[in-house]
Amino acid sequence: MKFKIISLGCPKNLVESEYISHSLEQAGHILTDDGDAVVINTCAFIADAVAESIEAILEGARRGDRRVIVTGCLVERYGEKLKELLPEVDLFIGRNWYDNIDALIEKKGFFIRKGSFAETFPRKVLTNKPTAYLKIQEGCDNRCSYCTVPAIRGGLRSRSPEDIKRELEWLIENGYREINIIGQDITSYGKHSGTSLKLLLQDLLETDGAHLLRLLYMHPKGIDDELIDLIAHSDKVIPYMDVPIQHSEDRMLGLMRRGYTKDDIARLLAKIRGRISDAVLRTTVIVGFPGETEDEFQGLLDFIGQEEFDMLGAFMYSREEGTPAYRLRGHIRKSVKQARYNAVMKVQKEISRRRLKRLEGKTMEVVVEEKEEASTVGRLIIQAPDIDGIAFIRGECSAGEIREGKIVKTLDYDVIVEV
Repeated sequence: MKFKIISLGCPKNLVESEYISHSLEQAGHILTDDGDAVVINTCAFIADAVAESIEAILEGARRGDRRVIVTGCLVERYGEKLKELLPEVDLFIGRNWYDNIDALIEKKGFFIRKGSFAETFPRKVLTNKPTAYLKIQEGCDNRCSYCTVPAIRGGLRSRSPEDIKRELEWLIENGYREINIIGQDITSYGKHSGTSLKLLLQDLLETDGAHLLRLLYMHPKGIDDELIDLIAHSDKVIPYMDVPIQHSEDRMLGLMRRGYTKDDIARLLAKIRGRISDAVLRTTVIVGFPGETEDEFQGLLDFIGQEEFDMLGAFMYSREEGTPAYRLRGHIRKSVKQARYNAVMKVQKEISRRRLKRLEGKTMEVVVEEKEEASTVGRLIIQAPDIDGIAFIRGECSAGEIREGKIVKTLDYDVIVEV
């Protein structure tokens, strides 16, 4: 069978799509841009993601002569309700059936079961060199009041350090040099098995070969002095700190169940900048959380202006059934949430422009992602794939390289680089 795979949502989903692709190819099926079947690995984190997943399913079913297979978080979240809602789908597969997907792919029906799926290796990497993701854990124990992830993916399960290192060695051997370490909250890695992210990193940093590690999504309360010092003193860990704060005001943080205060965040950010001289800070915030007052929103704006994050993503609060926040009072109109989102991004656009301006004339590593006759694009090594800015590259280079480049001009979020 020829199959196409569509991976929606986060990089964790992408890694699972890579595992699915490898399993199907090993069984003799062929991955193509089109085919007899389309496998849609869905996201269902918030309402917009659910809508995107359903749209992709309906689009996949538009061609009536191919099989439609739906996997991923939508199946986990809504279960057998989907059979009536989406009769166009031939096969629904829950995440705990991925290790049997090669046997199920030509069947019809609904397969979902409880379990602790965490296996994602071996896999067929679907990202272009030099970039790959390395998933070290599954699920989450944090239980933030707005979040559906624990209900969809379950509690925290960490892969063994031996498995992770074996996969890292395989990635390096196959030419991947920028390895992005991912999980729902990687700072909680190993807490049930007597290890930690710091110990894992110490082990991974001993791996031979030219490679760089990026740490994606670190919960503020999980970042301690030892982890900061390890990042500061390693030339293999990109000094990119992805630290989602979600809000700055104490009442909001309490309602969100984040487990820290505004002062805690300020002290942590100061510590990171004090110990990692070239630290690049990224965060995310939620606007329009139930009960957020104008003063509290202004406090968040002021905090963003004071801390000047290099990169920032903002989300309008999404009311998700089954979460504690769903039952809170004071839900805010969409128009107000939209206005607050616009205000945050306006402030951040100016901050980003100003912080990038300081890089003009400097030389740093740039990842070359796509090369065409008319243009070559990539990103600075201090920009994460897909979520941060773009580097427009001048000079002779090839896609897949990591090159030294001089930043000749900066824009609002993007840069122009000469290699």
